[in-house]
Amino acid sequence: MNKKLFAILIVAILAIVSIGAVNAFDLGSLLGGGNTVTVDGVNFNVPDGFEEVVRNTTTKYNKTVDNIAYFSEIKNYKKDNDTLSLSVSKNPSHKATDDTARHYGGNSETINGVAGYLEYHPQNVTRFVSGNYIYTITTYPYYTFAYAKDDKLVVVSASEKEFISDAVKA
Repeated sequence: MNKKLFAILIVAILAIVSIGAVNAFDLGSLLGGGNTVTVDGVNFNVPDGFEEVVRNTTTKYNKTVDNIAYFSEIKNYKKDNDTLSLSVSKNPSHKATDDTARHYGGNSETINGVAGYLEYHPQNVTRFVSGNYIYTITTYPYYTFAYAKDDKLVVVSASEKEFISDAVKA
């Protein structure tokens, strides 16, 4: 009887230690990691290491696509020199569709089971004169992926294509 009790006690201790080890081990780092964030009802995965840039985040504003005004919510993230922007736009009187996303630009592509339009934007340098000053605006290369979801226009922009793949959830 003592051997059976001893065996049960050993199994119980091993089970407790195993559960503790699994909880202590970060499976997220093994499986890609990241944190789920929601922007206007759409879920995204923000890869590990990216921090929200609060001072550069416009939470709500209006923009126009194809002469249709959209109310947008945006969250911006940064990790070293890498960037990630998550934008969800809607207009209650005009539902976003695949055509809306197509007009945003890019080539048809499916990322993580989500059909949309991926576009690469190369570096661009613009110079203009205003008064006695010459201004230079440089945009660094980035990617955008636009798609329609739940009647909303979703645009994910990132400095690297892999961050878009990390962020988009079906």
